[in-house]
Amino acid sequence: MRPNYQGQKPEAALQRAHDFLSVGKQKDALQALHDLIKDRRHKQWTQTYEQIMLLYIELCVNLRNSALVKDGLYQYKIITQQVSVKSLESVLEKFLQLAEQKALEAQKHSIEKIDEIDDLDVADAPENLLLSVSGAVAQDRMDRTVLSPWLRFLWDAYRNCLDLLRNNVYVESLYHQIARQSFAFCTKYQRRNEFRKLCEMLRQHLVQIQKAQLSTAMHPIRLSNTESLGHMLETRLIQLDTAINMDLWQEAFKSAEDLHGFMQLVKEKDKKIIRPTSYANYYDKISMVFWKGGNTLFHAAALLQRFCIYKDMRRQFADEDAMDQATRVLLATLSIPEGAEGASLLAKHLDIEEQHLANVRVLSSLLRLPITPSRSGIIKEIVRLNIPELASPAAYELYKCVEMEFNPLRIAPNVQKHLADIDKLGHVEYSQYAESVKSVVTTRILKKLSALYETLSLKRLQKLIPFYDPIELEQKLVNVCKQQSLKARVDHRSECIRFGHMEIALANDLESEMETNVTEVEKARTHLDELYTQLGNIQLQFDAQQLSQMQEKLKRQIFVYKHQKDADFERVLARRKRIELHKENTEQVRREKLQKEQAHANKQEELRRRDELKKLQEENKENEKRRKLNEQEELQRKLNSEKLKKYQVHPFFQQLVKEHGEEIFESGDPDQLIKEKRLRFDAERREQQTKLQNQEKKYDHTVRAFHFEEMALWKELSEERQKTFPEMHEAYETKRIEEAIKEHERSFETYACLVKAKEDAKEFMRSVILSHADEFKDQKVAWKQRVDETRKKLLKERAERRKEQRKKEAKEAEMRKQQEEQRRLEDEKRVADQQKREQQQPKRQQQPEETTVRRREQAVVGGGASGEQMWRSEKPAAAAAVEKRPVLPVARDEQQQRQPLQMPQKAKYVPPSMRNK
Repeated sequence: MRPNYQGQKPEAALQRAHDFLSVGKQKDALQALHDLIKDRRHKQWTQTYEQIMLLYIELCVNLRNSALVKDGLYQYKIITQQVSVKSLESVLEKFLQLAEQKALEAQKHSIEKIDEIDDLDVADAPENLLLSVSGAVAQDRMDRTVLSPWLRFLWDAYRNCLDLLRNNVYVESLYHQIARQSFAFCTKYQRRNEFRKLCEMLRQHLVQIQKAQLSTAMHPIRLSNTESLGHMLETRLIQLDTAINMDLWQEAFKSAEDLHGFMQLVKEKDKKIIRPTSYANYYDKISMVFWKGGNTLFHAAALLQRFCIYKDMRRQFADEDAMDQATRVLLATLSIPEGAEGASLLAKHLDIEEQHLANVRVLSSLLRLPITPSRSGIIKEIVRLNIPELASPAAYELYKCVEMEFNPLRIAPNVQKHLADIDKLGHVEYSQYAESVKSVVTTRILKKLSALYETLSLKRLQKLIPFYDPIELEQKLVNVCKQQSLKARVDHRSECIRFGHMEIALANDLESEMETNVTEVEKARTHLDELYTQLGNIQLQFDAQQLSQMQEKLKRQIFVYKHQKDADFERVLARRKRIELHKENTEQVRREKLQKEQAHANKQEELRRRDELKKLQEENKENEKRRKLNEQEELQRKLNSEKLKKYQVHPFFQQLVKEHGEEIFESGDPDQLIKEKRLRFDAERREQQTKLQNQEKKYDHTVRAFHFEEMALWKELSEERQKTFPEMHEAYETKRIEEAIKEHERSFETYACLVKAKEDAKEFMRSVILSHADEFKDQKVAWKQRVDETRKKLLKERAERRKEQRKKEAKEAEMRKQQEEQRRLEDEKRVADQQKREQQQPKRQQQPEETTVRRREQAVVGGGASGEQMWRSEKPAAAAAVEKRPVLPVARDEQQQRQPLQMPQKAKYVPPSMRNK
């Protein structure tokens, strides 16, 4: 059974590991250190822990144990990520240094080639395992198995370290440092598969970082931090450089896409993070990727972008570096074939032109170009930037020969001469464009020859295009015809080339399309027909009869035109108006449709955004709830662990550890241990009570006999002490008196010495006081000055406060006076209104009587006695109406208006103008 070393101190565990190493037991030493690292009770970092980890990783490397080293580094990261990141950094650097050292030693002692190791993540093949356990194992086979395990261990070390340090802001710089070391490892040992896996791992880590921006994870990396973005950008540039050095062009293109996306992300945060040199380096690397992919168009566009950045960086860009870059841009542009921006013939026939356009847009976005580049556009741009004049003379002459002075019969020797001059410059970058330039020139020569000739001998063609041998030239001609740049066929019987009609097409269904699309080459071939037509027109001019007939015909046509021109003009104008109206209506309908679609899309987007926001809020609430619950659990766990640490000192709990082991504390619940303690105490108490009860029931005669014997012995001892104690007391008193006399004599001597030194002490104190008298006086004067200054300051502040208080009180008194005056004016106005209403009240009471008299007079005038009688009969009703009039509903508001305004009971104030009245 393996011993358990948990619970011991770090120093003891380190000493035990050294003891195991002294006797050659590395596995036991490693296990002892691993038990200490896994122990949950030792989570406080000390310098001893770093020594333990250094020894731990050294043993893991010697034993090639990746699992234990991963577990140990994870535990050590938890301890040090907030306390001492430098310690974790030193431990990881030591670990990788040891692993690399072992791999180098294995490479020196092994005859195995690195290229023979396919994949480090794949286990050994079955046949290799059978050979390793067989008895007939050769020495060379043993040597071949030395390097593979150490390379696999080193790869696991890099991968585990990156996975351990991901998405943690405390160890972010260490993460990028190890990532760059991993790239160096892949380059040094040419590990292509591992490099692909490493790039994929870094992409997954970036995705995890982006997802963690809205989460509540512990110590996440924030993409809003400029330092973090700078580290990531530098790592991606090194990744792209490594992919290019290892000739992994597909992975280099993926890395360029990652780098471009990351640059866009960084640019949105802060434009100052990316320096122009980083952009220049990026365009240089991606131009190499395009060149290896055979895309000369985007290769030239990338070099042109790089040239523009360098030109913007430097004020005077006309040195040797400028000539070098301009020459590269010019040669790359001349290497672009005509029609390179269009889809290939295969893409057209497979109906994947949309996919081609999408790929072109992606490549344009990688170069930060708003539109797709073209050969003519790049040539215009280099002419605008004056690049041909900045380039080397040989490149400039080549440019003039190809683009400005193209002569198909004399251009080939000139191109050869200029390319030879460019090769003499000694730049490898220039020489790589020679074949592409020759191919472009050959294609243009063949097109021009097809416009000039119908038949051309192979010997003459070989003289006109001396770049290739006959077989290569024929192959080039076939490729040009295959791309449908021209129509030609090789007649080996006559040893010539026939341009124009193809009797045998590569694809019969393409013949009709090629016949209908009249190219510029075919137009040039019809110059003889045009010449014949012009000569015929000249002959007609010399024929007078025909000329007169034509003049008469022309006059008739002019007369008809003048007669009908207005109607034709109106008809054409009306048609144009109808067309414009139709276009406007169509455009309006299309615009309304687009607006509706846009509104619907905006609505859907708003709904989707609301749903996402709602989900995000719910997730945040759930995460916050979970976080609080975890914090409470963690707090409770800490409290329980503190209680358990206190309990471990108690003897009772030590007894429990002896009986049940350390597992009793793994539950982390102190209440359970308290319950166990109470149960133990209850059991012991019941057992004690049972024993006492049994002793009470038992009558032991032997004990009683012992007691009787003891009584006699106690009696003898008492009598003996009565005799000896007085003598002992007298001896003790005598000794005490002697010692008291001696102490009194020593005290008297001490007093005499102090009396002698009293005068000297007084003189010393007097001298000290006199020596410090001046200093005391100065300090006293300074203290009085400070007191006076403070008193003056306080008096001044109190005077200012009193002045402000008086101003405030005067202002408040003025405000109260104004309010009283305003209140007095309002009361006077109210009393005047009341008197006015009282004076108008008698007039309103006389109005009903005047109405009655007026009605009586009208009745008498109108009807005599009957009118008088009718008036008398109506009088009671009118009187009743007059009496009831004030309470009618119609006159309720009027009655309220006529009532006099009564002062409230609280208002006892009477204006001075009304007191005499």
